[in-house]
Amino acid sequence: MERPRILLAEDDAAFRRLLASILEAEGYEVIEAEDGVALLANIESTRARADPFLVVADVRMPGLGGLDVLAILRCADWKTPVILITAFGDEATHAEGRDLGAIAVFDKPFRIEQLRGAVLEAMPPG
Repeated sequence: MERPRILLAEDDAAFRRLLASILEAEGYEVIEAEDGVALLANIESTRARADPFLVVADVRMPGLGGLDVLAILRCADWKTPVILITAFGDEATHAEGRDLGAIAVFDKPFRIEQLRGAVLEAMPPG
């Protein structure tokens, strides 16, 4: 059986690896990207196998940030759930994320249990 796939975009390599290892331990397949451009490229390259089940993206990254990626996905009529994470979590950022359809927006630092809970709500564990 195929494990549920999460695409994770975070420009801080150490934090990205930490989040990926936590999600992998929960049974998910995690595909890592260092920014929004790489995330979109990963979406295109993995579509031959299957669409991702969930996207987790940092709001501010070089190139395209999480809000940009979310807007692009929604314009392309993708329904894939998206969780945004940010170190710059003002109310305007949260509102924009919600307006674009993010299922959650977490301010760094956040509790790992918050992320786990949002992931579980979005999809079953692997």
